[in-house]
Amino acid sequence: MKNFIKKIGAALLSLTVAASLLAGCGAKTEAPADGNAKGSFRTLDEIKSSGTINIGVFSDKSPFGYVDENGEYQGYDVYFGNRIGQDLGVKINYVSTEAANRIEYLQTGKVDIILANFTVTPERAQEVDFALPYMNVALGVVSPENAVITSLDQIGADDQVIVISGTTAETYLEKNNPEIKLQKYDAYAEAKTAFENGNGVAWANDNTEVIAFSIENPGYVVGIPSLGSADTIAPAVTKGNTTLLDWLNDEIKALGNENFFHADYEATLLDTYGKDYEDTLVVEGGVVAGAEDTAETVAPKGTITVAASPTPHAEILAEAAKILAKEGWELKVTEFEDYIQPNLVVDSGEIDANYFQHIPYLEDFNKEHGTDLVAVARVHYEPFGIYPGTKSDLSQLTDGDVIAVPNDTTNEARALLLLQDNGIIKLADGAGLTATVKDIVENPHNVKIQELEAAQVSRVKDEVAFVVLNGNYALEAGFSVAHDAVAYETSASTAAKTYVNVLVVKAGNENNEGIQALAKVLKSDEIKQFINDTYDGAVVPFED
Repeated sequence: MKNFIKKIGAALLSLTVAASLLAGCGAKTEAPADGNAKGSFRTLDEIKSSGTINIGVFSDKSPFGYVDENGEYQGYDVYFGNRIGQDLGVKINYVSTEAANRIEYLQTGKVDIILANFTVTPERAQEVDFALPYMNVALGVVSPENAVITSLDQIGADDQVIVISGTTAETYLEKNNPEIKLQKYDAYAEAKTAFENGNGVAWANDNTEVIAFSIENPGYVVGIPSLGSADTIAPAVTKGNTTLLDWLNDEIKALGNENFFHADYEATLLDTYGKDYEDTLVVEGGVVAGAEDTAETVAPKGTITVAASPTPHAEILAEAAKILAKEGWELKVTEFEDYIQPNLVVDSGEIDANYFQHIPYLEDFNKEHGTDLVAVARVHYEPFGIYPGTKSDLSQLTDGDVIAVPNDTTNEARALLLLQDNGIIKLADGAGLTATVKDIVENPHNVKIQELEAAQVSRVKDEVAFVVLNGNYALEAGFSVAHDAVAYETSASTAAKTYVNVLVVKAGNENNEGIQALAKVLKSDEIKQFINDTYDGAVVPFED
């Protein structure tokens, strides 16, 4: 609590001043439908009305998505795609897709759904919307059996590892092992041929694929069966296509009731992986085995970035991040010690939102810097309170009692308004947040208002009847804000409404899905409880 006192004190002072079900029975290959403008999509009703759904799948990646000798699409993903078409009551147009163009095909409207071994990652979730998962996956590394790679440390400075562009293997190695030289190919068939020709010491790809390769091609061993974290594979739709996304999620849940994906595995993957891998790879009904939420696994929705001051704002956001994660959002918080940069990075679009300031500071900043930043949620305020001095209850006031208040303009006005709200004095109409003792028009107890520098007020508590303090000075004086204050500003007070700390975005971004999700969480009962349990009354949830 002492660290909180120091941090929040500085913040307060600065702001004050400053898917047929038969295996292999696929639809005939057709040319891709013409793409729409980037970012456009067809809603569920539009797809049904057209009578056709475009699904992006691999055409060369057995046993997940491939074209057989009869020119028909086959595989695990295709089996699922056939069921989607059946349940929607539409024909299926399969569109041949590569790893590198999966996102592009969604964004340009060439496909409605991607079912192409698409691993869910936070980065991808910023560009597409993932439905619930239907398969588990991790990265794997396959190498020749006469030179098996069992650790990335075995890869020399001149060695090269083969990857497919646009895959999680590429992303993982570039991020975590930038010293490893990568030989990149756009297509699975190209990467496979290059590896068989000895162009690299190893091939990194989804472990399901390298395991299948090693089984089908004697002479190769998966020396690293799992690299990095375990992930999931899920269908993806264009960002914002909520009607199709919601239908897919409901479909995946419903299919779970009939163990559809186990049937899919046994029809398309069993010959490759055997029975032992079935329960490891299959995700049924969107539920990942071992997940904390046994009801369902939430598909990642994207990342929300927020600039914040360390205390209490970043601490509150850290709690909000836990709630948002359960909804599929990743919250990234960048802490700032100053009160200029958090607004500038939001204005520039570098960061989505900030949470550190009250409304008067925001309004002054907009005027001074020509910015157009707006508040989207009123979260908390840090209340002034009346604390006991020589007396412990306001009913004990007698004529001539002294009440000490801070003498700077903003804080004195808040103190006087609090005294007025508690019937001790009355101020002239319109005095508001510029009130001084000269605005007192009624003083039924003839109390004397002693004006002192803010830091000095608590020091005279043994000499006056009551002292009026902001939260950090009350804590420094040994008071428990929640338990010792005989009265404090409520959400209905003028001061609380004015100095409430707000979540801020650039104008035009107020209805952004992530921002709305964050605002809702910051106003949730869970966050209110966290604030009340953590800050001993020095920080109070604002009630709209």
